[in-house]
Amino acid sequence: MPKDFKHLPSHTCPVHYDLHLCLDFIEFTYSGCVQISIEINEDTDELVLNSVDLDVLSASFNNIPTQSITYGNKSEQTVRLKFPCKLMGTCTSLSQKGTGCLCLNYRGQLSDRLRGFYRSVQRCRGAATSETPCALTMLCPTEARRLLPCWDEPQLKATFQVAVEIPSTCPRLTALSNMPEEERRDLPSQSCSQSEPMPARELVRFAKTPQMSTYLLAIVIGRFDCIETVCQDGVALRFYSELFGIPYPLPKLDLVAVPELAVGAMENWGLITYREAMLLVDENSSKFSMETVALVVGHEVAHQWFGNLVTMQWWTQLWLNEGFASWVEYLCIDHCYPEFDVWTRFIRNDFSKALELDCLDNSHPIEIDVGHPDEIDEMFDAISYSKGAAVIRMLHAWLGEPAFRRGLQQYLRRHSYGNASTADLWLALSEASGQPVQQVMHDWIRRKGFPVISASLEPLPPPESSQEASTRLQLRLRQSRFRSGQGPAVATASVGVQTELEKLDETEQLDGTAVSGERQAKMARISQNPVPDGNKFVSQHRSCSDLWRVPLLVQLSNEPEPRRLLLESAELAYPLPPSLSQLTDGHWLKLNWQCVGVFRVDYSDQMLDALVSALKRGKLGRRDRFNLQSDLFALVAYGKYFTVWSDLLANLSSVQVLAEQLGLTAAWHAFLSYLCWPAFQRLGWDFKPGESHDAGLLRGLLLTYLGQAGHAEVVAEALARFDRHASGQCRLEPDIRAGVYATAARHGGAAAFDRLLALLDSPARGNGFISSEEELRILRALGNTEDTDQIKRVLELSISPRVRQQDTPSVICSLCACGGLKARRLAWQFVKSRWPVLVSRYSGVFLLQRLVLGVCSGLCSAEDAEDLRQFFATNSAPSAARAVKQALETVQLRARLLSQDGHLIAQYLAGLRAAARDDCSDGQSTEADLLP
Repeated sequence: MPKDFKHLPSHTCPVHYDLHLCLDFIEFTYSGCVQISIEINEDTDELVLNSVDLDVLSASFNNIPTQSITYGNKSEQTVRLKFPCKLMGTCTSLSQKGTGCLCLNYRGQLSDRLRGFYRSVQRCRGAATSETPCALTMLCPTEARRLLPCWDEPQLKATFQVAVEIPSTCPRLTALSNMPEEERRDLPSQSCSQSEPMPARELVRFAKTPQMSTYLLAIVIGRFDCIETVCQDGVALRFYSELFGIPYPLPKLDLVAVPELAVGAMENWGLITYREAMLLVDENSSKFSMETVALVVGHEVAHQWFGNLVTMQWWTQLWLNEGFASWVEYLCIDHCYPEFDVWTRFIRNDFSKALELDCLDNSHPIEIDVGHPDEIDEMFDAISYSKGAAVIRMLHAWLGEPAFRRGLQQYLRRHSYGNASTADLWLALSEASGQPVQQVMHDWIRRKGFPVISASLEPLPPPESSQEASTRLQLRLRQSRFRSGQGPAVATASVGVQTELEKLDETEQLDGTAVSGERQAKMARISQNPVPDGNKFVSQHRSCSDLWRVPLLVQLSNEPEPRRLLLESAELAYPLPPSLSQLTDGHWLKLNWQCVGVFRVDYSDQMLDALVSALKRGKLGRRDRFNLQSDLFALVAYGKYFTVWSDLLANLSSVQVLAEQLGLTAAWHAFLSYLCWPAFQRLGWDFKPGESHDAGLLRGLLLTYLGQAGHAEVVAEALARFDRHASGQCRLEPDIRAGVYATAARHGGAAAFDRLLALLDSPARGNGFISSEEELRILRALGNTEDTDQIKRVLELSISPRVRQQDTPSVICSLCACGGLKARRLAWQFVKSRWPVLVSRYSGVFLLQRLVLGVCSGLCSAEDAEDLRQFFATNSAPSAARAVKQALETVQLRARLLSQDGHLIAQYLAGLRAAARDDCSDGQSTEADLLP
C-alpha cells in the first residue's frame, strides 16, 4: 500500500524560476537566491514548497516579508512560509487572482551523496596533479528540493533561468546548464552577500528554458574538454525528429561525462549527464562497450521528446518515460548501426530480465500507484524499464509501424510542453490504428505477471452436416499465469531436450557446414525420461482471474509472413490452413514470432519435435531459437550467436549456484568446459579480418566462462597473455581483456592479483590516464578470486576512496556473481557489517536495491533465507523494500528446489560429466586436462 502522502496545495502554481547560485569550493557550500513568479488562484496567507537540507534565510512575497518560516518533518520535505496577511488582500499588490513574485534567500551544502546538488572529484589516475573539484546535479526523481526551494512535482512545470557564480581559475572552469550560455563576465572580489572578501569570481548566466519539470533542471561545473559541432541535427536527432514528427525542441544538446553519477545516465533537457563508461569510447573499448554506449545515448536522447517535451503526470506513470525510451533506443541504434543486431540483444537484456523478475510473487505491475517520494526509487527497476519496453514492442508489432507512428506523433503534438498519462497514449494509438488499445493493454500495465500459453494440435471438428472425419488441424491455445517455482518437478524429464538445444548451434561450423551428430546422440543418453506433455503445466495452474488479452504473431513454415491473432479468453481454437494438415515433411508452427510477445510458450511434444527439427535445419532465426531455449529453460528450472549463448550461460549460472550448494562445483565446471570449448576453438583467441561483430562479443564471453571453469589450456594461455600485457610487451585486444583479467584473478595467485591492482593505479600508456571502462574491467575482474584473503581485500577496496561511490555496488556484486559460494557468503557478511554506511550512501539514489538483489539473490539455502529475513526485520532498507522481498523469495525458491529435487539435480550433473568424459575418451577433445 502507498504511504500516506499529500501533494502540495493546489492553490499555488509556479510560472518561472530565476535562480542565482554562488559556489564555495573550499567549504563545499553554496548560497542561493531564487525569485519565483507564481500564480495564486485562491486567497491564502501561507505558501508551502518542497525543501530538503536547505536553510531558508529570508522570504518575501511582492516585497512583504514572511511572519515565520517553518520546516515540515522528514517525511513531508517542505518549508512553510507564513505571511502577516492574505496574499490576495490589500497588503500586497496582488488584489485578485493572478501572479506575484516570491523571493527566497537560502544556503545549502554540496554533499557527497550523489543526489541533489553534490560535489565530486575529477581525477586522472597516475598524474601528479590528479584531482579537481566539481559540482553537478542529479535531481531525479524528487531531488530538486535539495537544490532550491521549489514546487517539486512533475506536473508543476515552469520556465527557468539560471546564473552561477564560480571561482575564476586557470584554466577556466566550465559551467553548463540546460540552455546555452547567455553571458559570462568577471565579478568584483566581494559578492554573494559575504562580509569577507572572496577570491576572483565569474558570473555565468544561461538563457531561459522552455516550460519543464523541476527534475530536468541541470547544472554541471568542472574542468572538461569539449568536442563541439554545429549542425542541423545529428544522426540520432534526425532519426527521432522524423519518428516523432517534431524537430529537436532546444537550441543545444550537451552530452557530458561526469566523474560520479548515481545512475548510468540522466536525461536532463539539453544537458545529458553520463558516467564516463557510458559515453566515452576509444581504441581500447570492446565491442560490447561500444554497443552499450550507443544504446545508452539513444535512450537518453529519446527522452528529450518522450519524457521532457511530454512528461508523465506523476511518478505512477514512470514507465511511460522509461519503458518507452528502453524500447525506442533499440529502434534508433538498429537504424544507425544495423550490424549490431541490437534487437537480438534486446531479447537478452530486457525481455529475459523482465520475465525473470516478473514471475516472482513479489513483482509489481508496470504501472503502480505511487504516493510518497520514498516509494519512487523502487519503481526504477526491470519491470518499469524492461517489461515496459517489451510490452511497447509487442504493441508496436501488433498495430504495425505506420499506425503506431501516427499515434505516437499525435500523442506528442497534443501534449507538448505539458503532462500526460498512460490513458492519453492509449487514446492516441487507438485513434490512429482503430484497435481497442486501452482494453488490450490495461492488464499488461496494471497487473503483475505474464501468461504461459500451452500450444497443441488437434483434429479440426468437421461441420455438423458432414459425415466424414476432417483431415484438417486446429491450433489449441490455453493460457494461465506463469509463476516461478510452481511448475511440475520435471528437471530430469525435460532437460534432455534443453541440452540438445544448448548444443544445436554446434551442429554447424561458423561457415554453416554440418559436422558430426555424434555429440548430440551422446547427450540423448543423459535423460531417458520423456518430456511431459506441455498442456499439463498450464492445466495445473489455471485461474479464471489470470487472463490477459494476448496479441500473437504465429509463424507457419509455409507462409512468408506471420498471422496476427488475439487470445482474449482462457482457450482458443484456431483452424489451420489445409496446406498444413500435418507437421510432417519439414512443416512447423511457432508462436511468438521473433520473440515479440511477453509470454512463455509450452509446446506439445509434437510441435516441439517439429521446431527442433526446423532449428537443426537452420529454418529458425537467432531470435526464434533464443526464444525456444529460453522458454524451455524457464519451464524446466523456474547457438553460435552471442545473444543466444549469453542468455544460455546466464540461465545456466542459476544452476551453478545450486551445484555449488550441493558440492558439485567440479562436475559443473566440467560441463561448462564441455559446452563452451568447441565454439571457442572455432573462434580462436584473436580477431580475424572480416569476422562478424557478434564473433568478437562471443569470444570474450566464452573466454570468461572457460576461465571460470578452469579449462587448463585456456587458463595457461590467458595467464601468458596477461603477463605480456601487464609488462607492456603486447597489449590485449579489448574484446578479450575482461576475460583474461578475470582468469588471471581466479588462477594467477597473489602475484596476478597484485598486478591487477597495480594496473588499476597506473595510467594507460600514452594517454596519461586509465579510462573508466578499463577501471571497471579491472575492478570486476578482481571479483573472480576464490582466495579468502583476496576476497576480503576486494570488499574493503570497494568502499575505499580508490573506488568511486557509484561503482561500489558493482564491485561487491561482481564477487557474488563470479567468486563462488564462499565469496557470496563473505560479501553478505560484509554488507551486513557495513549496512549503516551503505544505507547512508545509497538510500534514495537507486543503487541500494541493486546492491540488495546482487548480493542476496545468489544465496540458496534455507539457513540463508532465514538469515535474510531476520536481518531485514531489524534493519531497514529505505527505497529497497521490494528488492528485499524479491531477493528473499528467490532464495526461498532455490532452497525449496534443493530440498525437493536436489538428488535429481545431482544425478543430472553426474550424467553431464559422464557424457563429457565419453567425448574426451572418444577423441573429440584433444585437451587431456579438460576435466577435473
